[in-house]
Amino acid sequence: MANVRHFILILLYCDRISTETTSSPELNNVTTRKAFSRGQSHAIIEKLAILTPQYIELICNLTEIPNNPSYVTGYWTKDGQEIENSEETVNRDNEHYIFKKTFRIQATDLGNYSCIFRETDAQVTFVLDVPVMKDKRDKPVVSYIGDSVVLVCKHKYTPDTWSWYKTNYTEKILINGTANPLNYKIFIKKNETKLTVLNLTEEDSGKYICSAEFDIKPTESYVELKVLSYIEPLKPFLVILFEVIVLVALILLWEKCNKPQHHDCVATENDVHTEQTSKLTGDSNGMETTARQRKLEH
Repeated sequence: MANVRHFILILLYCDRISTETTSSPELNNVTTRKAFSRGQSHAIIEKLAILTPQYIELICNLTEIPNNPSYVTGYWTKDGQEIENSEETVNRDNEHYIFKKTFRIQATDLGNYSCIFRETDAQVTFVLDVPVMKDKRDKPVVSYIGDSVVLVCKHKYTPDTWSWYKTNYTEKILINGTANPLNYKIFIKKNETKLTVLNLTEEDSGKYICSAEFDIKPTESYVELKVLSYIEPLKPFLVILFEVIVLVALILLWEKCNKPQHHDCVATENDVHTEQTSKLTGDSNGMETTARQRKLEH
C-alpha cells in the first residue's frame, strides 16, 4: 500500500447549531462545527451546504507518499483557476502533509475549491453552494378553466422565507397573496411552500417560480402550469366526428351524382322493350289481316 495515497479531509465550516463561537466583525458572530471525511482516491469531491455568509477553513491531509519527502508543494484553485498567492510549501509531519486555508465565503465566493499537490496526482475538490431543490417536474401541471390548483415546492433546509413569482419568460412578477386574495393563496411551513391559484383562466398558464431565500442567496425551482378549457379533451373526438361526417357526406354526394345515370339506363332499357313489343304487335296484326283477306278471296 506504499503507493496508495490517502486523504483525510477535515472541514471546518460555519453552522448556527454549533456551540463553539468565533468573532467576525464583517460577518457578525458565526458559529463553527467540525465535520470529518475520509477518502482514498486521486480525486475526491466533497459537497458542502452553505446557507449563510461565513468563514470556512478547508484542510487536506495527504499521507503515504512514496519516499516520504520532507516537504511537498500545494496550491488552491477556484472553479479551475489557480488562486493568487495560494501556493505553499507543506512540510511532513509524522508522514502527514497537512494543507489548509481559510476562505471568506459570501454569495459571489460560492463555487468549487480544490487543493492540489504538485508532486502527486491527488487533489480534493470542495463544492460550496446552496443546495438546489431536487423536486422539479418534467411535465406541466394541467388544470381547467374555473378550477383551482395547488403548486408545491420543498427544500432540504428551511429558508429564511419563501417567495413565489410568475414569469412571462422575460421578467419575474412577484405574487402577493395578500393583495390578490381572490386569485392566490400562499402557504408556508418550514421547508415547504404551497401556492394555490384560484378561479383559473387561460391567462394563468405559464411558469411559476418558487424561491427559497437563504441568508447567503436564494435558490429557485419552477412549476409549469397549463390551463385548458373543458372542451380541450374532447377535441380529438370532435376531429374524428368531423372526419366521419365529411366521409358520410361524400358518400351521399357520390350516390346522388350517380342516381340520374342509373335512371337513364333503366329508361333506355324500357324504351327498347316497348319498341320490340310494338313491332311484335304490329307484325301479328298484319299477319291476322292477311289471313282474313285470303279467307274472303276463297
